[in-house]
Amino acid sequence: MKFLAAAAAVIAAFVPAMPSGPLPQTGHPQAARPETARPETARLDDCAHPEARLRPGTHNHEHDREHNELTPAQAATVEKHLNQILDDLGLRPAGRTDGESAGADLRAAPQITVPVYFHVLHNGARGNVSTSTIKRQISTLNASYGGRNGGADTRVSFELRDVSRTDNAAWFNDPERYEKTYKPRLREGGKGTLNLYSAYIGGDLLGWSTFPWKYKSEPKMDGVTIHYGSMPGGHIENFNKGFSATHEVGHWLGLYHTFQDGCGGEGDRVADTPAERDPTNGCPSGKDTCPSPGEDPVHNYMDYSYDTCMTSFTAGQGSRMHKVWQAYRR
Repeated sequence: MKFLAAAAAVIAAFVPAMPSGPLPQTGHPQAARPETARPETARLDDCAHPEARLRPGTHNHEHDREHNELTPAQAATVEKHLNQILDDLGLRPAGRTDGESAGADLRAAPQITVPVYFHVLHNGARGNVSTSTIKRQISTLNASYGGRNGGADTRVSFELRDVSRTDNAAWFNDPERYEKTYKPRLREGGKGTLNLYSAYIGGDLLGWSTFPWKYKSEPKMDGVTIHYGSMPGGHIENFNKGFSATHEVGHWLGLYHTFQDGCGGEGDRVADTPAERDPTNGCPSGKDTCPSPGEDPVHNYMDYSYDTCMTSFTAGQGSRMHKVWQAYRR
């Protein structure tokens, strides 16, 4: 459930809970960061997606274990299916490889250019973000994934194809509730097309994304939804550089959070992101929550740090994106 900002937040997603079936059909690894005002749309009976990510520093880990956190066994099921597909394609499995191997894989990977359809949900003037802001968001994605803020060039880029605008107060103010209404009506393209929706998201959420292995069962639901205030120059303090979209698109491309599995298990299945027990709040120096080598990757786009702290993906994350793309989105 989503709670008012004054209440203790009880939900924090690491990656989605797994439903029954032969392949875990994870839905919405959500980003959540604090909204500075207007908590009126958050209601105690308004259930968030079970993978809701709430603002940093308010996580209840008992609740995570009960409802939200992907267990090592569940992640292993996802990875087993992914690696079966990669094996059939004659590609190296997407498990952990050292940084040198990941870098070589990434350098050899062809450039991926993702067409983007941007859907503005708005209520009159509220949330009707300008085309220039949308273009800045796409530029932010290209800078993030191109390594221009630091870290690896993932060899993934984004090309804006079209912008739609829908003046609908209900969809804008409660995009979670109406997701199964607006997505099938607005979505464009196929499995390799990114549909990016902006709206107002109540409570502490900043956005959510579907994972690529969900596309086959629910193609019309595929895509990323972000809080319009998280876009470049938006009104959400500490989270207005556009990196909420960067983070969510990372999930859309198959990345887990850097703190997946905490200090144990296989983590995020990327060798060059050090293990991390807890999501990051703010932009701390020297955060090191696991005994394994390396400080927590607080500057990684797949953590929960402030936008001002986020700078990079790793070569291993880039390599994983390309493998997952070959398996599910090409």
